[in-house]
Amino acid sequence: MKKLKTRSIGVILGVLVVLFLGITQSAAGSDLEEDWEFGAEIYLWGAGIGGQSGTGSSLDIDFDDIFGDLEMAFMGAVAARKGKWAVMTDLIYLDMKDEETISGNNISVELSSWIITPSVGYNVLESEQVRLNVLLGVRYLYLKTELGVDGERYSDSGDNWDGIIGIQGQVMLNERWYLPYYLDIGTGDSDMTWQGNLGVGYRFSKCDVVVSYRYLDWDFDDGKAIDNMNISGPMIGVKFFF
Repeated sequence: MKKLKTRSIGVILGVLVVLFLGITQSAAGSDLEEDWEFGAEIYLWGAGIGGQSGTGSSLDIDFDDIFGDLEMAFMGAVAARKGKWAVMTDLIYLDMKDEETISGNNISVELSSWIITPSVGYNVLESEQVRLNVLLGVRYLYLKTELGVDGERYSDSGDNWDGIIGIQGQVMLNERWYLPYYLDIGTGDSDMTWQGNLGVGYRFSKCDVVVSYRYLDWDFDDGKAIDNMNISGPMIGVKFFF
């Protein structure tokens, strides 16, 4: 089963290479007259963490707890578009630390996490009201935890690779207001992962402000410390265009 999943990720990565080559070929062909367009987004995701551990206990961490324990965080995305093709990467980094005294024991918990989602998109529908892109990419999850109890420290870490396919676009309400949407699903090291994001955006002359609700979910293989995990909550971001 593991070999099959690893092979499937290899196939997806191979397809990604072909798509990147397709961008170059398109630039030399029908999209030659198109200029590159670049964008970047900085956002705050007010997300909580839920799910279930491998032992069956529930995971439930509110955003207030996460925000209060943050040592460092970064959430953003970059994208480049030429004609119908686009390449983009979404990146989330969290570094949390909490210290408490429980039953006379000094306990510290540190958590570091990366979630990186690079993808290639192709526009299949473009009109004054609707834009629809199909996406192919990968999602990388890295978790590292360190537990300290009265000076003794224990640590564990692991990563997760999944190939994903999805759609992305927007529906224009008028010249300024629009509804952005995103949906993907995939598998690989996970049994399944999926993500959805729906919101409302307002377009200024050189930037957009977007408010949305985002949900990200993983179902891991049996026998892991975490059986399933989800991150969900409201999000606000600012998009810049160059």
